[in-house]
Amino acid sequence: MTINMLLDNFYTIDTTTTTDADSWSVALTLNSEHALYQGHFPGHPVVPGVCTLQLIKECAEGICGHSLQYTQIGSCKFLSAIDPTQTNKLELSLTLKETEKKGVLQLLAEGQTSNGPFIKLKAQLIQR
Repeated sequence: MTINMLLDNFYTIDTTTTTDADSWSVALTLNSEHALYQGHFPGHPVVPGVCTLQLIKECAEGICGHSLQYTQIGSCKFLSAIDPTQTNKLELSLTLKETEKKGVLQLLAEGQTSNGPFIKLKAQLIQR
């Protein structure tokens, strides 16, 4: 069973499509009216990086069908800030592959908006 902290409140998933056996494309919409933006930052809302990492994990959980936990973030580059009142549509490209360690997944994620890329992530996840 997956626990979605942000799904359906902070964002909604519009579509999930498989591009090959290990890769998926997820289109989602941010809730620009979410209360979090009142404090991050008043009058100039920005999607917090930690929320971006959480929504990527939640999308991976939806694909795998079980709860996951980050065990290692090899690299994470936040390439641009997202103002949800200006840009609320996101596209994630996710690649999930089993590693030689049982239960450990390698995640490669890239995020795009209409304005260009906003994140590149390489991480490892385990089933919880």
